[in-house]
Amino acid sequence: MSPRYYLISGIIVVVLTMIISWWEQKKSAKEIFFVFCRVLVLILILLFMLVGLSELFVYLGIAQDGFIIQREEFIIQREKNR
Repeated sequence: MSPRYYLISGIIVVVLTMIISWWEQKKSAKEIFFVFCRVLVLILILLFMLVGLSELFVYLGIAQDGFIIQREEFIIQREKNR
């Protein structure tokens, strides 16, 4: 994966942490760290749910194998089919 995806993901986690910390009026570093951990766990849960749903679709025959693919792979496959 490209480093920009990691950077964007990190920025999203930090921004959500700051927003939730402000919303819940957390002040200490320990409280903000716990909010950070919660945000990180929730994002990981959402990611695993998305991957699990895609695998379920493949298993049920609703989608083809690898329908969540990188853009470059899609372009290569599309050019081969022409």
